[in-house]
Amino acid sequence: MILLHRNDGRCPARGFYTYYDAFVTAAGAFPGFGTTGDADTRKREVAARRMHETTAGGMGRPTGRYAWGYCFKEENGGATYCQESTQWPCVPGKRYYGRGPIQLSWNYNYGPAGATEAISVDLLSDPDLVARDAVVSLKTAIWFWMTPQAPKPSSHDVITGQWRALRRRRGRGAAAGRPFGSGSGTSSSPVQSFYHADA
Repeated sequence: MILLHRNDGRCPARGFYTYYDAFVTAAGAFPGFGTTGDADTRKREVAARRMHETTAGGMGRPTGRYAWGYCFKEENGGATYCQESTQWPCVPGKRYYGRGPIQLSWNYNYGPAGATEAISVDLLSDPDLVARDAVVSLKTAIWFWMTPQAPKPSSHDVITGQWRALRRRRGRGAAAGRPFGSGSGTSSSPVQSFYHADA
């Protein structure tokens, strides 16, 4: 069962995510989220994004790894996670360890997430806000879902069919554009394949 222990007394985030209200508010800040494609595509996207938030706890947890989603709102013993950057400089004394339902990490994610119109908060100066405000926390999860992280496309573009893989097999020169993961022979090493987004 998904999120079975979300409000369990052993969960540090118990009661933090009043999921429905916070989720609706957060989702409303991202116009393409859950609104792209037909009804089945929209439902698939919302379900798939939610599943990315349910992996807390690990394989050894009682009742399975997915039952403990939303149990944690921040990484235990979080490190600094600061990478030198002129665009997204770390603020002295701040740490950019995993927070929120997807465990947003590193200054190069906190900076652009907070700078988006949908969030509009200086998360470099206040990364703890992701663990204090459920709406901001869920917005960072949706931001990560909606935003391409080079060289990867966004999860949104993949799940809604806006991104297609182009595969060229070494030695054959043949290219076949088809949705990622469709058909046979879709798994190969990165050396044998490359992908691009269809505009």
